[in-house]
Amino acid sequence: MAEYTSNRPRAYSNPHKRAIRQLLAAEACEPMARRMAAEHPERFKFHPTTWGKFPDGTDKIIIGGYTPTNELAGEHVVLLCSFHNNDVTWSQFQVMIVLLQSFIESLTV
Repeated sequence: MAEYTSNRPRAYSNPHKRAIRQLLAAEACEPMARRMAAEHPERFKFHPTTWGKFPDGTDKIIIGGYTPTNELAGEHVVLLCSFHNNDVTWSQFQVMIVLLQSFIESLTV
């Protein structure tokens, strides 16, 4: 069986250099995420996410970092969450599930 090798460099290919974390945030945490990315661009890349609802009340979430290409696959992802009520908690759980099914390297919540 042939061994699989990726053309994409590993996030920690240089042990002396820290990997850039792909940063996503709940609506309540977005200002903090923007500050983190602005103050530490060498450590974080922020991907804005749209948190909305369809008229019937179901979630309409457009996760940043997926269009036009998936920039999150194989990357270390940080998700800043706010669990201040059940509605937003369940919405963020849905985003976590999508992220974990998207072949990310790691997820820090």
